[in-house]
Amino acid sequence: MRLKTTFGMVLIFGSLMFGQPGANSQNAPDETDIDAIEQVGVPVEIDGRPILIVYASVGGVTPQERAQAIQERILDLAKRKNIVPEAIHTVDRGVWTEIAAGNERIMGITEADAKIARRKRSELAAEYAEIIRQVVLRYRLDHTWEKFILGGSYTVLATIGLVAILLSIVRIRRRTRPKVDRWLQSFEVKSPVPSPKVRLRRYMGTMFVAISRIFFWILNLALIQAYGTLVLSFFPATKYASYQITNWLLSELANVGEMVIEYIPQLILILIICLVTSYLIKINKYIFAEIRDEKLTIRGFYPDWAEPTAQLVKVFIMAATAIMIFPYLPGSGSPAFKGISVFLGVLLSLGSTSAVAHGVAGTILTYMRAFKVGDFVRIGNDTGEVVEKTLLVTRICTQKKEVVTIPNGTILGGVVVNYSAEGRHEGVIFHTTVTISYSAPWRQVHELLLSAALETDDILRKPSPFVLQTALNDFYVAYELNAYTAKPMNMQHIYSVLHQNIQDRFNSAGIELNSPHYLSLRDGNQTTIPEDHSVPNTNVQSK
Repeated sequence: MRLKTTFGMVLIFGSLMFGQPGANSQNAPDETDIDAIEQVGVPVEIDGRPILIVYASVGGVTPQERAQAIQERILDLAKRKNIVPEAIHTVDRGVWTEIAAGNERIMGITEADAKIARRKRSELAAEYAEIIRQVVLRYRLDHTWEKFILGGSYTVLATIGLVAILLSIVRIRRRTRPKVDRWLQSFEVKSPVPSPKVRLRRYMGTMFVAISRIFFWILNLALIQAYGTLVLSFFPATKYASYQITNWLLSELANVGEMVIEYIPQLILILIICLVTSYLIKINKYIFAEIRDEKLTIRGFYPDWAEPTAQLVKVFIMAATAIMIFPYLPGSGSPAFKGISVFLGVLLSLGSTSAVAHGVAGTILTYMRAFKVGDFVRIGNDTGEVVEKTLLVTRICTQKKEVVTIPNGTILGGVVVNYSAEGRHEGVIFHTTVTISYSAPWRQVHELLLSAALETDDILRKPSPFVLQTALNDFYVAYELNAYTAKPMNMQHIYSVLHQNIQDRFNSAGIELNSPHYLSLRDGNQTTIPEDHSVPNTNVQSK
């Protein structure tokens, strides 16, 4: 206890010297002492523990060199048991005070050392002499074979205890893990649509498993750290290091605890903001669900806008929440946090230019109402049914069962043909063109084309199909047949059957089709109608 008190006084005097240099002008050191005062004190350590401090240089010898020499002399003195600690005394040499053991000098204390410590040279020398006596006595008591063997025995016992505890923890974990897994799996098969209580247990169980894994490794590391600190305390050479590790760990834990306690008000504020945000999201979802189900109508706002608008509003709410919470996050004001934020912002801005363009295009397409999921459309050279519509891309399934992914930016800059928009009302018009010779009466051609259209599956009887004569060419007339259908997604089948029926009707009537036109040397007695042509049933079924 006396050793600790004396060493504490030395440190206090040293800190006072550095904290209040030159408090009184009459006690200010002269120019010859400035270099000594500016020297940084160097501790003399025995077994890793600082026992006294050396400040000034003496005869060109630095404080570091003085401290090293003093340490070696004290250790040499402690190992030589023929010199009793009481033999350590002080000798006044005029300009310095010498601490010696018998006739052997241990160290000298100069006026510069005394001025820095703000003590009288004789008092400081007496204090250092007493410290050295106690250190020598403690060193001789600690550095014995009995203490070393005892420390080794304690180390073996601590090792056995650590291994036993670690094995017990691993065994407990292995036994409990399968039970926890079976318990979690039981919630997966209870019901296809689990209740909120079952879902909460499932999620909390998964979270508990993750937390238990983290706790398992933290506990193992804590046990290993405690074991190392305990073993170091068994040996005199590392005892002080053990105390330092323990004090550092406790101080860090105390700092963490203080930080947690200080952060509690900000955490409560963050929780309140998150609670308000959750209610805003629920209100947003409820309002736009009412609009989507047409229970709530807003003039000029279409029901199919409800879902994407709800998502946009949700994004805005989340962004505003993040902006509000950011200043209250731990370390948000640190330079490292700010640097990472700037780096991520620049990275996103440089790497997501096209993604942002497609996202904006997807939003514009939503409010343009060009098409929706399930519509049969033609986008560029691709024709098919819209199977997915996201913020960035649109996917269509062609009639060849090919899924084509088209970026929304490409769609916005191109042309979209929506066959289903009118198909849901009066029907969309499918048309085909045939060319017939001038020798065929146009009224008969019209009749044949209309009968071929009405015989085709998925062609509507009302509105009625009609024929347009689009061109009077040099050798033939161009007739365009237009027919309504409510099933545009059957385009390939409708066109195929329609063309078959047109061939049958005109072959039965003995009228040649001149499309595509071709050249042939003929005497006028033969036609292109097949000789074995058989006319199918011509009864027109009502559509």
